[in-house]
Amino acid sequence: MEGLSQFDERRITYFHTPGSHNTEDVVRLVKERTEDGDIKHVVVASVTGQVALRVAEELRGRSISVVCVSGPPSWGTYHGIAYPFVRGDLREKLQRLGVTVVDKTPSTLSGDTIDYGLARYGHIPASWVVAETLEAVGGYGLKTAVEAIVMATDSAAVPPYVDVVSVAGSDRGADTAIVAKTTYSYSVFSRDSDKRFQVMEIIAMPRAKKWYKSITIAEHVVREIDKGETLEPTSES
Repeated sequence: MEGLSQFDERRITYFHTPGSHNTEDVVRLVKERTEDGDIKHVVVASVTGQVALRVAEELRGRSISVVCVSGPPSWGTYHGIAYPFVRGDLREKLQRLGVTVVDKTPSTLSGDTIDYGLARYGHIPASWVVAETLEAVGGYGLKTAVEAIVMATDSAAVPPYVDVVSVAGSDRGADTAIVAKTTYSYSVFSRDSDKRFQVMEIIAMPRAKKWYKSITIAEHVVREIDKGETLEPTSES
């Protein structure tokens, strides 16, 4: 009725700490959320493809497409693995399950752009503000879950302006899952509200956050924090 509030009640899982030890719980929660039947695409930020494979195995037999968003060629190496990061038997397993691997699209919030290349001259990309805000709200998992959706849309692995589940984590594994509306990177802040990016639901996220001690983006090294709970330094480009 007009004037009365309408709402859905959903559970949010808050992990005590971020990290890969939450992966199996995230996979279970994503499977449960997709049982509602309104989600047709699941995006998984998974550099090596391992988490994407776990999700795809759990969703096998359903009419749900799974997209694995890995790192682009400009990353060079990641944790000692040279590009392409999804390779060998694991990539073949993903292909047999019908998983689309996105590994040629530049990272929306993690470098690989001219703006980031200019950072060594003191230029601060606007996307840093977006990334820092998302990290403060949900940690690196939320930032990466949002980034993976935009990358998947830009590469045509998922259609624009539809609700999808996105899975990501802090460094390795998964500790975050959201439902969000897809859009292209240039439409994230569109003047058309129907095209803007929106986080619709939080399925799971870490309550406590951790930050990297430093991040290397191309030729630019960013020092994060000196004290407190930190992850090991990482290279994102």
